[in-house]
Amino acid sequence: MITKISRFIAVIFHPLFNVLYSYLIYFNISSSYNQMLFLAAPKVYWPLFSFLVLMAVFFPLITVLIMYKNKLITSINMPLRKERIPVLILMLIYYSMTYYIFRYWNATLLNLLSPYLSFLFGGLLLLITLSIITLRWKISFHAASISGLCGGMIAETLVSQGTINLSQVLLFNTLLILFIGVVSFTRIFLKAHKVYEVVSGIIVGFTLMFYIVLEQIFF
Repeated sequence: MITKISRFIAVIFHPLFNVLYSYLIYFNISSSYNQMLFLAAPKVYWPLFSFLVLMAVFFPLITVLIMYKNKLITSINMPLRKERIPVLILMLIYYSMTYYIFRYWNATLLNLLSPYLSFLFGGLLLLITLSIITLRWKISFHAASISGLCGGMIAETLVSQGTINLSQVLLFNTLLILFIGVVSFTRIFLKAHKVYEVVSGIIVGFTLMFYIVLEQIFF
């Protein structure tokens, strides 16, 4: 039973999906940025989300399935470090395209996407960092991804202007911190990673994303 639950959690919190969770959380936080955004463009929510699903989840997932069918990787979970490298390169291409399209839309929407844009840029830098680490060493992408989501969202709530519902923000951040522990446990329990690989993922993901988003860095 625990094994099945752990595998289910690993799927739900797969690194591909966390960018969607970040979108759903951020754009449902009551902040002045979001209020002005939806006032200026009330129908923008679902088009942006649909594009994010296609570019950051659907196309990368299809690419991985094609590689698996053609035996370029032995498993969709990519347990071997060397198998992850070509996949990471493709993910970088998709994510870079996603980031620059959002960057263009930010300019057309009076820069009201800027706080979230720093999150996307942080995600791009995290992906590059994990790719470099993977060249020599195996690190938990699940741990890095969920920790990056948590660190980025905590920083987003700190920089979002005029946050209204503080109890809502506290709930989101508390759940994300809890999910770090749950996801990390499942990776160790399933023997997908050793403890130090998971801990390293947590440190890298949280630290990098928190700093980038808190400082609102993007280019």
